[in-house]
Amino acid sequence: MIRNVIFDFGAVLFEWNPNKIVTSFTNSEFEQQQLLENVLRHDDWLSLDRGTMLMAEVIPKFAARINFPESRMEDFFDHVQNQLAVIELSHQLLENLLALGYPLYYLTNMSNAFFDTLSERHAFIGDFKGGVVSASEFMIKPEPAIFELLLSRYNLQPEECLFIDDNADNVISARQLGIEAVQFTADKSCIQQIMSKL
Repeated sequence: MIRNVIFDFGAVLFEWNPNKIVTSFTNSEFEQQQLLENVLRHDDWLSLDRGTMLMAEVIPKFAARINFPESRMEDFFDHVQNQLAVIELSHQLLENLLALGYPLYYLTNMSNAFFDTLSERHAFIGDFKGGVVSASEFMIKPEPAIFELLLSRYNLQPEECLFIDDNADNVISARQLGIEAVQFTADKSCIQQIMSKL
């Protein structure tokens, strides 16, 4: 029986669309490609998520790598955070689960700075009983250790948890630990699939 629901944040509760992020920042196709390949999809971005590099460290590195002034790279990082809009379908799901009495947790690959920004902007994050932010723990999904940390920290039984994530590797990793998991897509059929698991 499912007793707890665990949410990923990016592309589940909040929009995460790298192509949209770069095209809404600059009209230059060259710059868009640079920002995609050498910032958002670069290994240093994973270091940000893992917490092994801080925003103050990566911004100058990214700026130098793609020949941007640091101030413009700072503007891009602000833009990225402003693009993390709430996915209304998921927010409604969250509200429904709370109304049904399910304890909610989060498990997200994210820098602490981004998480702090989201927490300041969205009061509903306070409705979660707890969770794990990758950068605080120096580990990221789909590594099994980060799932195990969440389970042990909140004394959760894997077979009593439903995990919602858009990334197939993360879903597979959760299932291998005995956690029920659904790969998220922002449509009503996925919401129905989630509710059918409860």
